Amino acid sequence: MDYIALGCMTGTSLDGIDCSLVKTDGTTYVTEILNEFTPYSDNLKGRLIDVLDQKYLQDPNLLKSLSNEYKNAINNIINEFNDKIDVIGIHGQTVLHEPSLGISIQLYDKRNLYETQAPIICNFRKNDILNGGSGAPIIPIYHQIISQQYKIENCVFVNIGGVSNITIINESSIVAGDSSFGNAIINDYLKNYNNYDFDLNGEISRNGKRIDSLLNKIKCDLFFNKKLPKSLDRNYFHHYLNNLPKNFESKDIIFTLLSIIPDSINSLIPKNKEFHIILSGGGRKNLTLVKLFKNVFDNVSLIDDFKLDGDFIESQGMGLLAVRYLKKIPSTFKNTTGLKKNIYLGEQC
Repeated sequence: MDYIALGCMTGTSLDGIDCSLVKTDGTTYVTEILNEFTPYSDNLKGRLIDVLDQKYLQDPNLLKSLSNEYKNAINNIINEFNDKIDVIGIHGQTVLHEPSLGISIQLYDKRNLYETQAPIICNFRKNDILNGGSGAPIIPIYHQIISQQYKIENCVFVNIGGVSNITIINESSIVAGDSSFGNAIINDYLKNYNNYDFDLNGEISRNGKRIDSLLNKIKCDLFFNKKLPKSLDRNYFHHYLNNLPKNFESKDIIFTLLSIIPDSINSLIPKNKEFHIILSGGGRKNLTLVKLFKNVFDNVSLIDDFKLDGDFIESQGMGLLAVRYLKKIPSTFKNTTGLKKNIYLGEQC
């Protein structure tokens, strides 16, 4: 049976709400129908950053404001499609992810989200954590379906959002996990010290140089010694940027951080065969980072090369997970999050 699913995702980069309509049977294919991005207002983005920095909720009206932006984004795509939608999968905005404590908090207001009779599936990380998993990443099953649908063998899907995570597909098996920080640490640094939102196209870091002392200090972090599956919070590495020497230039700091992303992935990939590296997420637009990947790996593509929109893979994945919830098909696995048994994700709101 085929389903029309609406998936909604807000990542740790805090840029806005991704909504995707897909058609899928939940197991063998996912076809794009419509993708839309709704940016957060500057006011809401600033308030979310404050919550992330403080690690707890102090803004009594934040949930209402976030809900209103979610509602508008969802209703816009529903009205544009103007046909039956079978299910809606909503991830919500992550404000805290501490896998070592078994905590992952996503904000949304299930009472005020949509104007349709389609069931809403949410709390996608909860069942994973309750069954001994780390709660992330939860999209590897979609990566596997893409690899089968487009006949991409022996590949590594790299999603560079606020955090970088990978899915290693080796024949029919998948292994996944977070590999390092992603855009969040770079965006936050630029906002705090240069008043830029991000490194557009990698222009700031393009002429940067590696700072060996900073690179070696970060690479000694115990997280890099852990094997997959593993997971981390968006702010885990931020403390390494505190009290940096004043002679460190921004372009060099960012270039050094970017250099760690492909290196950390290379250390996790089996060395017994060649893998096709496929980049998705906002980080794939950073030309400096793409060049660094091509310096490390021989075969690198953007997911857009397969006629897929790399900005919406995770929101499409949420639609897929919602369908798998309806069909009670497992979506998370021991080798992707470390949980005790394979289970489906989500609950009906």
